Amino acid sequence: MKSFLTFLYAISLTISLFAQAGCTDPQATNYDEDAVENDGSCVYLPTEIIPQLQTNLAEELEELSAMISYNHRIFGLADSGNPTAIYEFDTITGNIIQTKNLLGTDNIDWESMTIDDAYVYVGDTGNNKHGNRTDLVIYRFPIGALDQSGDVPSNQIDRIFYKYEDQTNFSQLPKNTTRFDCESIVSLGDSLYLFTKDWKKFNTRSYSIPKVPGNHTALLHDSLSVNGIVTDVTTSGDSMVVLLGSSLFGNSFLMMLFDYEGQDVFGGNKRQIKVINSLLGQPESLTLNDDFSGFIGTESFKKNGMEEKQAIFRYDIHEYLQTPVVSIEPLIVATPKIKIFPNPIKSGKLSFQVPPSLNAKALELIWLNADGHILDITQVIAPKKDTVMTYNPPRLTQSGQHYLLIQAGKEKYIGTVQVLK
Repeated sequence: MKSFLTFLYAISLTISLFAQAGCTDPQATNYDEDAVENDGSCVYLPTEIIPQLQTNLAEELEELSAMISYNHRIFGLADSGNPTAIYEFDTITGNIIQTKNLLGTDNIDWESMTIDDAYVYVGDTGNNKHGNRTDLVIYRFPIGALDQSGDVPSNQIDRIFYKYEDQTNFSQLPKNTTRFDCESIVSLGDSLYLFTKDWKKFNTRSYSIPKVPGNHTALLHDSLSVNGIVTDVTTSGDSMVVLLGSSLFGNSFLMMLFDYEGQDVFGGNKRQIKVINSLLGQPESLTLNDDFSGFIGTESFKKNGMEEKQAIFRYDIHEYLQTPVVSIEPLIVATPKIKIFPNPIKSGKLSFQVPPSLNAKALELIWLNADGHILDITQVIAPKKDTVMTYNPPRLTQSGQHYLLIQAGKEKYIGTVQVLK
């Protein structure tokens, strides 16, 4: 019996050793090639994007506070004091295509919107005026209503009431001082997740409530420091959450949350990206497409005495989500080869001859280890054909077989490199 227990212990120890936890994102500064389980410790260099102005929007969306993307169409809504309506608008002209009133509802402070396969959820979740609302509600109606003309009748609209489990004091507060304001809801699994706008500590807390009508208590999960206020959220399925907000320094930001377990969205990678555009103003709404591009929506604002109209800006974050190659073998079988020298290598630069058949203006040089993890992606201007090109691998900490993949559009070439330590 003792020997059997010793055997079980040895097996469990071996499993735990193989399941080494660490940073598994090749784009992080502390990427661990040997880690097979992400522990949320990834650290990233400061990064910024410059979204491009797409179009100004119609006057009905002067206070655009939420958007959703549905079947390649964009719908938005406006916050307190505006009609109880959602608007489909043209992303080329900014004009309203259709207006849908949610009959029998109230717009105390509409600030958020999300969808799943069955329903649209409209969040009357704003609470910044005094922080003491006891009537927080999310309206739910069938998603098929977006494909039908006319308003959404009251008998198709359900109500999901909620309160925060850790809010016990409902005293009236000065404006913009509460911890229980929310402008961001999203559908994950069988629940709605709410991300708060903390005016005091400049973090965000995640809560969840069931998607079903009734009275619910929003369960607190965790908090995350964002050094600002979160104004919207969107998702890529259940695998990635992206927060939009404004920082303490006046810039806007996106916070990418990905590679997490289940719905523990703060437990995975957390990459904050500064968003820079002098016309961006007050960002309030966000969409995301399958190709990791989307729109940032802004309310109208005044700057240096000049009024900037409400608008949408196009952004793209796909380059920050390079997926590791799942299998090297198909690449080796199907991809033309290039010779690399010196080979083997201990340190320094690699050289290779640009293939004569390569026809592109720019190249991506992708450095992979034997398991297919992407360790580096470098974009370069394509040199002339048949010339020798150099590449400096960023990580040579692990010995063994590595690969350099040269990619230009659909053209690919691969070379094998032996790394010595």
